[in-house]
Amino acid sequence: MSTGKIDAAKGQDAAKEVVQETTNEVAATTKVNRRGVAAARGTQRLKFTHELAKSNGLFIGHLASVEVSNILIGESTTGMPSFNGLEIPKIVFTFSSNEEDVNKRHYQTLQFTAIESNVNTIPGGKDEWKVNAIFDWVKHLLNVFVLKGRELTDEEANALSLSFEDFDEEGSYSPIESEDVIAGWKTLFDNVENILNRGADDKPVYKSKDSKFITLWIKLIRYNKHRTKGWTAINNGDLSFPTFVGEGCIEIFKQNINPSIRIDIVKESILPMNIDKAKTPSNIGAGIPSMGDMTSNVMGNFASPPGFNSISNDAGDDVPF
Repeated sequence: MSTGKIDAAKGQDAAKEVVQETTNEVAATTKVNRRGVAAARGTQRLKFTHELAKSNGLFIGHLASVEVSNILIGESTTGMPSFNGLEIPKIVFTFSSNEEDVNKRHYQTLQFTAIESNVNTIPGGKDEWKVNAIFDWVKHLLNVFVLKGRELTDEEANALSLSFEDFDEEGSYSPIESEDVIAGWKTLFDNVENILNRGADDKPVYKSKDSKFITLWIKLIRYNKHRTKGWTAINNGDLSFPTFVGEGCIEIFKQNINPSIRIDIVKESILPMNIDKAKTPSNIGAGIPSMGDMTSNVMGNFASPPGFNSISNDAGDDVPF
């Protein structure tokens, strides 16, 4: 075979190798859309139910995790117009009951997202409560696990403050870029997560020195009695944390000592109820479980505002719920 034919053959072989390599790369990166177990969600985590409540209407459990993630706000979202098309931070506190078998535990989350900066959310604005409710909840959790009666240090206070200023010395609104607002909330949530997950010698503050979860009293409710609207659902009738901390919703469990947090049976209920009949006097004391009928087939359907996992109705008549 002549040298020219040999070179041509080698060139063809090299070309075939390039084509094959390209084909292999495409095959390796092509996603195969097949139905199977890998795409299955499996069983859902159990929720807290009123049957788990103690005689005082509270629940026993622990803080299981604190996580920060990002969520993408859709272009068509109407609740957060300044965040449309952007990723915003979300912090999730996951609470669990104490069964030894993990598969039998019940879970409840408390979660918050970044709040928009606008003329209504600055101090004195009608939606200032959206920001303050998050701060109050974070302070409550820190009081339980970290502060325990002491004040924040200057370093802690700085780390737990928003980095942007959206109002001037006169209290008027000063517009802030959405990206700066998001970055401010992201830093705050990250600092909260860091304090709770690594604040005790680089270990979670919600675990004991022997790495066991600290047992807590937990307050969850289904309905709140508004002074003008009567009984209304907190989160579609599911047990949820109140949006507003009030007198407290979390407390470290101490044997043979009554907790200071409580269910107000006049204004709060943990039981399923028919909200069409909830305004009658016979239902006013429905907050504490009893040996009687605890079931109902009608639930409320009230939506939660952006930033919160549940809604309470004690913020005043100016709040949109």
